Amino acid sequence: MFSLKLVGIVAGISFLLWQVPQSIGTPKKTGFVKGARAAKVELPALELPPKVRNDSQPRIGARYFALYDPQSGYLIAGNEAETPVPIASLTKMMTGLLVVENYDMAKEIEVQRSSVSVIGSDAQLRIGEKLTIGSLLKALLIISANDAGHVLAEQYEGGLNGFINAMNEQAITLGLRKTQFKDPVGLDDTGRSTAKDLSVLGAHFLKNPELAKIVKIPKTTVSSTDGQLVHELESSNRLVKEDLYYPGILGIKTGFTPDAGHSMIAAAERNDHRLIAVILNTFENTKEASAKEAAKLLDWGFGNLDWE
Repeated sequence: MFSLKLVGIVAGISFLLWQVPQSIGTPKKTGFVKGARAAKVELPALELPPKVRNDSQPRIGARYFALYDPQSGYLIAGNEAETPVPIASLTKMMTGLLVVENYDMAKEIEVQRSSVSVIGSDAQLRIGEKLTIGSLLKALLIISANDAGHVLAEQYEGGLNGFINAMNEQAITLGLRKTQFKDPVGLDDTGRSTAKDLSVLGAHFLKNPELAKIVKIPKTTVSSTDGQLVHELESSNRLVKEDLYYPGILGIKTGFTPDAGHSMIAAAERNDHRLIAVILNTFENTKEASAKEAAKLLDWGFGNLDWE
């Protein structure tokens, strides 16, 4: 009797797996990740992935991309989504996660010379200026400020290296198996992640209300605690701004270095369904390219997926 029950359970599981549509092979530049719709990324609930109508495929102008359904925990579509590549400022999602989990947002920090000397995008912080952790976090995530990222990382127990170690420990905890961080802001292109890992990281990032609120802000200001210095923060994410605003957009983050190319992770909701799109290294070398390709991938998802 026991063996018959076991056979029945195995048969039932096999039927459910057979019901999940399988992907065909993947062209090098576009199409599905082979087996993507049957490849589990994480499983928050016992749910099958949404079905793709007519087995259509997204045509995305990026070397690597992924579309993730956080509700079921399935990677829906992508191209070379498990290839580790430089991710530039998408790194700052992990930095933001560690900050909200370990720091007091009201604490004041004094800016040191080591932070303002960092190259790349910045909030034009001044040596000796004092800001709250909350203000620095906004600068990090809205304008992608490298100086703010280093100020925050250097406050960690063990300093900058301690913070980077914590980033990598958190990556292991979240199941990001092909992710390795080398700095807190993504300037070091020897740091690597994948479109698949980043989609899972984005899902965890948005679970925090403070972070989710910040990455939807198109424009704001933060001030030094004495009110003498004001910093203008305009989002680097064009999908949250008027020019390329995407309906239902939730954020999240942009990135660029010459090696990483123009990249973005974007999340949106429609009809109570959330999708996360990751675009890495667009074919088109323009500042708008990653936003346009992310919108295209989200459009494909909302237009071609059936949730039951």
